[in-house]
Amino acid sequence: MEKGLSHVQFRCGFGKGVLSEISEQMTPLEKADSNYDVNPLYQQGLSALHEYQRRHTELNYDLTQVEATFPDHVWRSTQRMTEDNETAGFFVMDSSRKRRNLFVDFVQLAQNRYSVREYASKPVSQDLLDKVYEVSMKTPSVCNRQATRVYQITDPEKIATALKIQDGFNGYGMPPVLLLITSDIRAFMNNNERNEPFVDGGLFSMSLLYALEAYGLATCPLNAMFSLSSDRKTRALLNIPDYELPVMYIAVGNFPESVPVCRSTRRDPKTIVKKI
Repeated sequence: MEKGLSHVQFRCGFGKGVLSEISEQMTPLEKADSNYDVNPLYQQGLSALHEYQRRHTELNYDLTQVEATFPDHVWRSTQRMTEDNETAGFFVMDSSRKRRNLFVDFVQLAQNRYSVREYASKPVSQDLLDKVYEVSMKTPSVCNRQATRVYQITDPEKIATALKIQDGFNGYGMPPVLLLITSDIRAFMNNNERNEPFVDGGLFSMSLLYALEAYGLATCPLNAMFSLSSDRKTRALLNIPDYELPVMYIAVGNFPESVPVCRSTRRDPKTIVKKI
């Protein structure tokens, strides 16, 4: 829902399938949690729906059919939410906030990184990318085996083909650069280490994301959870050997002057931490 709300080219009436799913999930949540009205997940659903209503009302788009898919009390609850609600939806990011990223502390860098799916037309500097790779090489790996590999794709046709196979970037213009992170399984010893290619590749990918952010580049991580057919097509397209496992993609570009991004509200840490 937030992805659709954050499109520069907003498309009225989008997300009917997602809206139906949200509606179907809210009633069971009400039954499962007696305090559902303050449940963060429930509130995020209401907030996203509120933003959906607001955007369409501004454009005089008739939401009668959408309203019919929700229980009356849910639809009314979203209408009562205030305009300063910031639980879900989107906001417009000003790229001027990113110009001094190399000089801010890590906490500020991490808390202000958002996935960006639309980019400026300006080419991405290879010099910046090389600096990013150098920083990312400090990522820890099991026994320092450094099995992670990076495929830097700048050919527009190959980027378009790769993302068509990946099927998770629909509705957006192509990024100037697409990175595919893989793990060379020849670095691992036996089946006890079967998860390590993805652990090490994931760690390296996060380093890449933060390094790209530090050097003022916009990014969006994209999964590489391929079917067998998609895996084969991707390997053929990018000439990936059988002994490398795809971990994830990262779309990379320069920030436009301003760009809408998903709020992507996070859980309270207290809800995920168990102190033993």
